[in-house]
Amino acid sequence: MATMNSPVHHHLHHGEVVRSCVVAIGRTHSGPAYQAYGHEGHLWRIVPGGQVPQTCLHRI
Repeated sequence: MATMNSPVHHHLHHGEVVRSCVVAIGRTHSGPAYQAYGHEGHLWRIVPGGQVPQTCLHRI
């Protein structure tokens, strides 16, 4: 499971369409697994090349 401190090894390009039905759940004892784009959460989307916090993706 990726964390916010994990190294970045793949970037999604602006406007890249990601089709992912797979969700990884990151649970921690101290609270949300990440804080990204002004939101906290624990759901990650599996994308080509790795995982992305769900708050970084927009549904179209």
